[in-house]
Amino acid sequence: MVVHLISPIARTVALIFISLPSLINTSLLDYDTLVFSKCDSSDTNILQKTTTTQYPNYSNHNLFLRAQALYSFLSKLESESSRAKFFKTLAGNDQHAVSGWFQCREDYPSEICHRCVTELRSISSRMCGNATSARVHLRGCHMVYEFEFVDTPTAQAYNHHNYKLMETPERGLIHKICDGATAETLAGFEEMRTEALTAAETGVVDGHGFYEESYKLLHVVAQCDGHVEACDCGECVSAAAAAAAEECPWSIAGQIYLEGCYVGYTYNPHEYPGDSYHEEGGQASTGKSLAIVVGGVAALVFVAIFFLFLKSLRRKGDDC
Repeated sequence: MVVHLISPIARTVALIFISLPSLINTSLLDYDTLVFSKCDSSDTNILQKTTTTQYPNYSNHNLFLRAQALYSFLSKLESESSRAKFFKTLAGNDQHAVSGWFQCREDYPSEICHRCVTELRSISSRMCGNATSARVHLRGCHMVYEFEFVDTPTAQAYNHHNYKLMETPERGLIHKICDGATAETLAGFEEMRTEALTAAETGVVDGHGFYEESYKLLHVVAQCDGHVEACDCGECVSAAAAAAAEECPWSIAGQIYLEGCYVGYTYNPHEYPGDSYHEEGGQASTGKSLAIVVGGVAALVFVAIFFLFLKSLRRKGDDC
């Protein structure tokens, strides 16, 4: 009797354990939180190069072409995000085209990358719908695009082969986040951060554009845009490290976004080598959360079996 009661529970438990990795990935990885966005609508002249004689209803036609180009671009990005962590393209029509790319955190699963880019598409459309260029960063991915005017076959070929936005630009500071907590009382903090970020400079080159490690009491994450060459990537992370020291001198955590790369560090007195996703509240906490979930499921199963066993004993007593 008890065996028959346990069998359905065993099947249920098996299904729960099979789905645990997916539940952990989608619920605990903080991939869709908006970090920052920049929408530029100042270059409106890019849409003012078509003669009114060619299109009498000029304004509405331009808006339609622009929306069509952006829709095509965003659709391409969303489609490719299920297969790649970085993708650049140019999409559009005879009058307007959009060039740009998306990039996901290299250590996030492909499923999370796709979900993140899907969220990027929604957020960018909502926040930067009328912008001629935009940059939107979420925790797990980011996207950059710019409208380009295409009025001749020559211009189209030029734009398609050169990808203005894909060239490595000057490493200007785009955005910074400095934790308000101070590390002035922490002995050797500056030296530790310098050493940790110096290791990241070498690490991104060896790691093909991505680095994540714990160094003493610091956890560091660095990533370069997919079109940035290895040596340029190391130099960009070096510049980001210098910017972190200048912009966030005593912050126990900081994030520096430059043209071409990103660096983030977090001070954690309980840090252990090998932790990852810590900066986003991820794998280190994911491992603990997984243990809690597994323990909780095991406890519930035990209680359920116990009560079913008692119930079976009562029924047996009734039969007597």
